[in-house]
Amino acid sequence: MTMFENVTRALARQLNPRGDLVPLDSLIDFKRFHPFCLVLRKRKSTLFWGARYVRTDYTLLDVLEPGSSPAEPTDSGNFGFKNMLDARVEGKVDMPKTVKVTGTAGLSRSSTLEVQTLSVAPKALENLEEERKLAEDHPFLKEMQDRGENLYVVMEVVETVQEVTLERAGKAEGCFSLPFFAPLGLQGSVNHKEAITIPKGCVMAFRVRQLVVKGKDEWDIPHIYNDNMQTFPSGGKPEEKFILIQASDVGEVHEDFKTLKEEVQRETQEVEKLSPVGQRSLLSSLSKLLGKKKELQDLELTLEGAIDKGYEVTLEALPKDVLLSKEAMGAVLYFLGALTELSEAQQKLLVKSIQKKILPVQLKLVESTMEQNFLQDKEGVFPLQPNLLSSLGEEELTFTEALVGLSGLEVQRSGPQYTWDPDTLPRLCALYASLSLLQLLTKAT
Repeated sequence: MTMFENVTRALARQLNPRGDLVPLDSLIDFKRFHPFCLVLRKRKSTLFWGARYVRTDYTLLDVLEPGSSPAEPTDSGNFGFKNMLDARVEGKVDMPKTVKVTGTAGLSRSSTLEVQTLSVAPKALENLEEERKLAEDHPFLKEMQDRGENLYVVMEVVETVQEVTLERAGKAEGCFSLPFFAPLGLQGSVNHKEAITIPKGCVMAFRVRQLVVKGKDEWDIPHIYNDNMQTFPSGGKPEEKFILIQASDVGEVHEDFKTLKEEVQRETQEVEKLSPVGQRSLLSSLSKLLGKKKELQDLELTLEGAIDKGYEVTLEALPKDVLLSKEAMGAVLYFLGALTELSEAQQKLLVKSIQKKILPVQLKLVESTMEQNFLQDKEGVFPLQPNLLSSLGEEELTFTEALVGLSGLEVQRSGPQYTWDPDTLPRLCALYASLSLLQLLTKAT
């Protein structure tokens, strides 16, 4: 995980634990996530590891008829964070005063991350809606309607007050300088350091609401939205079976781990319809891409474009006569969403796990802990069934500890036991889905 993503995720968890504040994962895109910016939601979102949003080159103001500018977003307060060193942040929040946290990699020890929240005032939005109509012939809107896309408006952001420098040193825990990461090409020196400077006014996290076109040139941004709502009601977007809901509502929706398991099973059943040759080739394709986040994201875009345009796709490693149907592409997109939630180090560990044939053990470990703790909202240390690890050798056990540990599940051999942190649930859900897919595909080899 990049230093920037490391810190934005930690920040979002501190300010809005298990809520709807979305951390930005790309520093280069921050200017496209300011208030009033229009963004797209990735396909195949899920209740379990949250929706992901991608930038566009337009704002809401760009697609409205000319008129007066809205009032500037209001400042909801400043927050200071010192010694923010890891995505897994420990500490007590005393907002809006300084928060001290500990961890491994992130802010330099001499830095303080000062952020402020800016949000579009309800009155400003009401005035804008009354005074400026939608430019119905705007080419961007027409393109989005033709593609059946939903558009979302950034309504609140958390941005930096001052320029700040992030640093990561090889001595830091979780910096992949440990010996067992050597086979993954992630070796580091204890003296190794890297740094990145985040500019003033950089968006670190954001909230969105859906844009809804009403009639010819009327528009609205409802306070509450779900997957049944469409930006363009008359558009041709196929109905999806995945509900978008705020992460803060998860506890009310899911009675137990069974809901996630059923969702994953629905998608694996679509992949299972591929021939054995197709499944083996898909595994080969993914194995070459794991650990290469940019390439995985490019594959997502390819499949999304194929679904939009209604044509079939073959992956590079697939024989030319093995095509992915629309249903199979949708399922692969679902699992790509899970895989890209994992760090590159975890993705490489998955490749090693495939080679060592230990995916079933890892899947059972994650499944067992989530079955017991899915709705557990407090941290705690719990006993681990000894048989879950007993079949693993020393190196295999180390790989497994690292894989689940990077999703926040700390396994301790003594006992054995594990530490449960409810804030890590989305990452564990993504890991569970990823293991489920890869385990299915390895059965065909």
